Amino acid sequence: MTSSCRQIAPLLEAFGDEELAADKLLEVEQHLVDCNTCGERVRLNQALHVSVRSAVRSAAPVMPGFEERIAAALRAETLREETVDTVVEREAHHSRMLSWRSVVPVAAAAALTLVWAASTSKQQAQAEGSFSSARLNTADQLLEELVDHHMNARGPQVTEPALLSQLEPEVGVPLNLPSLKAYGARWEGANVVPVSNLHAASLRYTMGGRHVTLYVYNSTRVPIESRLTARTVRNEHVYVGSRRGVSIAAAEHRGVGYALASDLNDDESAELVAAVY
Repeated sequence: MTSSCRQIAPLLEAFGDEELAADKLLEVEQHLVDCNTCGERVRLNQALHVSVRSAVRSAAPVMPGFEERIAAALRAETLREETVDTVVEREAHHSRMLSWRSVVPVAAAAALTLVWAASTSKQQAQAEGSFSSARLNTADQLLEELVDHHMNARGPQVTEPALLSQLEPEVGVPLNLPSLKAYGARWEGANVVPVSNLHAASLRYTMGGRHVTLYVYNSTRVPIESRLTARTVRNEHVYVGSRRGVSIAAAEHRGVGYALASDLNDDESAELVAAVY
C-alpha cells in the first residue's frame, strides 16, 4: 500500500456512501483513476452494501403491527395539530389562558407520540438483531453446504474449459477457468451445485494427491465472509476459516465470489484463493 493509498483509505467508505465533501470527493476520484487496489476496495464495499440491503429486506419484513402503530401515530399527530390550532384560535379570540380541558388532549397526544417513538426504536433494535442473527445463520448454512459438496463431490458435467460458459445461465456470473498450475493444481472438471437458494459452479482440482474445490458464485447473495477471518494476501482481501476440518478461503472480484474448500492449511488456502483472478 502506497503513502497515497494510506491517505485515501479512510475516505473510501464515506466515498461509497456519497458523504464526502466536494474537495475530498475530487481527491478520491483522482486517486481511483490510477489505483486498482483502492478501486477494488470501493467495489467490495458497494457489493457488501447491496448484500446487506438484500438480507435486511428478506430478514426483517415490515410487520402488520408496525404499520398499525405508524397509522395510530399519524392519527395522534393530526389530532394534536387540530387541538393546538383550536387552542390558539380560542386564545386569540378570548385573550385568556388555556383551560384545563384544552391542555389535556394536547398532553395526551404528546404522550402517545412519545410511546410510539419508544416502540419504534425497540422495533428497529429487534429488527437489527434479527438481521444480524439471520445473516450469521445463513453464513453457517452456506459453509456447511460448501463443505458437504466438497466431501461428496459428484462427477463433473464439464471437462473442457471451452464448455464452462454453458454453466453460466445457472450460476448467474461469468465463468473463466482459473489456472492454478503454478501451485501444482490440475483441473479435473466442473458442475453446478445448489447452495441455499441459488447455484454455484464447482470447479474440481487435484493438488499433490489432495482434492481442492473452487466455488464460483454471485457474491452479493452469499454472505459467507461474516463467519471467516479477513486477511490481505499480495494486496488482495481474502477471508479464511475452517469447518469440520475443511479449510475455507473466500475472495470477491467485481461481484463474482470465489470460495475454496480443501484440506490445505489456512496460509495455503489464502494464497490459492488470492490467485484465482
